[in-house]
Amino acid sequence: MKRKVGLFLLLVMMAVTLGATVVVSLAMYRLVADKQAQEIRSLEASLTDRFAIFETLLRSQHGRIKAHMEKVLPEIAAELASLGRDPASLSAGELNALTEKYDVEHIYFIDRSHKVFQTNLPGDMNLVFPESPFTKFLDTVYENGRVMSDGIDMSSLTGTLRTYSYYGPKDKNFIVETSTEILKSLSDGDFGWMGKYFFQDIFTDAIRSNEYVKGVDIYLITPSGAWSLLHVGRKLAPALVERIDKIGRDEVMDADGRHVTIYSRYTPSGGSAKDDPISHKLVIWQITYDTGLAREAVIKVFVSSMVVLALMLPIVFWIASRLLQRQILDPLFNLRGEAGAIAEGDLEHSIANTDRRDEIGHLARSFDAMRSAVRSTIVDLKETNLSIERFVPRAFLAMIGKPSIVSVNLGDNMRQEMTVLFSDIRNFTTLSERMTPDENFAFINSYLECMGPVIRDHNGFIDKYIGDAIMALFENADDALRASLDMFETLERFNVERRAAGLEPVGIGVGLNTGSLMLGTIGEKHRMDGTVISDAVNLASRVESLTKVYRVGILVSQNTYDHLADPKAYDIRPIDIVVVKGKTQPVTLFEVFNRNDAAERAAKARTRDHLLSGVEALVRLDTKTARRHFEDSLALLPGDPAATNLLKSCD
Repeated sequence: MKRKVGLFLLLVMMAVTLGATVVVSLAMYRLVADKQAQEIRSLEASLTDRFAIFETLLRSQHGRIKAHMEKVLPEIAAELASLGRDPASLSAGELNALTEKYDVEHIYFIDRSHKVFQTNLPGDMNLVFPESPFTKFLDTVYENGRVMSDGIDMSSLTGTLRTYSYYGPKDKNFIVETSTEILKSLSDGDFGWMGKYFFQDIFTDAIRSNEYVKGVDIYLITPSGAWSLLHVGRKLAPALVERIDKIGRDEVMDADGRHVTIYSRYTPSGGSAKDDPISHKLVIWQITYDTGLAREAVIKVFVSSMVVLALMLPIVFWIASRLLQRQILDPLFNLRGEAGAIAEGDLEHSIANTDRRDEIGHLARSFDAMRSAVRSTIVDLKETNLSIERFVPRAFLAMIGKPSIVSVNLGDNMRQEMTVLFSDIRNFTTLSERMTPDENFAFINSYLECMGPVIRDHNGFIDKYIGDAIMALFENADDALRASLDMFETLERFNVERRAAGLEPVGIGVGLNTGSLMLGTIGEKHRMDGTVISDAVNLASRVESLTKVYRVGILVSQNTYDHLADPKAYDIRPIDIVVVKGKTQPVTLFEVFNRNDAAERAAKARTRDHLLSGVEALVRLDTKTARRHFEDSLALLPGDPAATNLLKSCD
């Protein structure tokens, strides 16, 4: 057995070590790859910001050049017209003199066939522009009489970024064109260093500052192709440009599988205005980065782990096997003997190694647990009964004559005279609509946590929760009324905490009714529930709902009033005689106003005897006497809604 355990231990150690190495290597790869992806996204965002600044610089310089050309191009055309010279007859020296006089770099003359018939740049002489959107633009310039620009473009010969201006003199069949190199124009100005910085450093420093990035480039798409702004003469393949223009972004893996090049379409910040020098041009940037660094990191971790494994495994195995003998095998043999003693019925036999914190200790404690199974079962049953009381109150079991939940059967019932209390939060629907489900449950539970003890402290028990509503039962009407008053006192403390937390205080209404109830169990054999069946319950619910109508906190029915030991011990008076929904007999309702302020309590107390006498007269059908008492009450408390309501009952 020891040999098998040792071999198993060796295999487990190798498998776990190898598995851990693989997991760590993959985690390392994932971390490095995620870091690369994050830095590439950051770089793309940085390039966007940098090109936006670069774009602003180009637009500004283009505007200065354009303003200059709007001044000098008409002057050049006017000078030729005053001399009566045909541009084709100008010599190279005369052309150069014109460029120096009017401070332009290159000058062209283009005829109606879109051919350059005169220029101071020999390489462009007799250049014919093919039919394209550019030639359509030229057609709008002929005889236009104003200087126009097609924005910033690339020279297909020099590969430099240039701005071109065009002027079509009136009644002439040619166009005067000038071109100016942006970088040279910037270099000749007061801020020449900016041109050098933007063209040479602002983009390429991404390579120097990031080990993953191997190349950065910006391409401007012109009719002659996609030309690099950073590397003169470099172009993109037309098919690639078309694909990027269509999908906006493309990734191309190099043949070595190590480098990935991302091409992204740039949307200029100048908007899409047609006369903007940049916005109607397509700009593509290129980022090439190295994906092999992540793989290199994984390989290094894996190789290092394998070397450590080969060197350390024999030593670790020898130490582990010795520990295995002392810590596992020997205690297991001891447990075998102790298990035999327990099997023979010796539940008092001591178990060794129960203080160990490993599997052996767990096994020893399991044997020890068997010895005390009966005692544990008894404790568990007691705790279960306590837990069940949270759902089925002990008072309910006592009323139906059952010592415990185990003895309850379907259909068990008992008739009892009790007072039913219904409580409900005012405007709970409005409150709950402003809360999330979690906040709703937290609010209701915090509220019920305050109200539950109040009911139990006054010898009542909660039969059920109906959302935010409470239905409670009391054997004594006075207990129910005192509980109602204490609920409002507790509510004041609850609202103090809510106001301190910046929350809206809540209000409640309480209705009481006393009557004969049937307490028992309903349902079926696999699912039963304790409940109360009685017309008194329905009436208590109706009474509570009327607290909103009469705008009072506590209403009690005539039945509850009659069951009070001394009604005069409370601030209580009749408020109305109504026929509640679902009833045919009128019910006298009483308002409990103990919680009102002192002045209001004193005023209502003065009317109580008149209101009670009036109600007694109504019961005898002596409406004349009743009306007189109610009118006397109104005289004592003008506008009293209770007297007003009861007066209507006399009609």
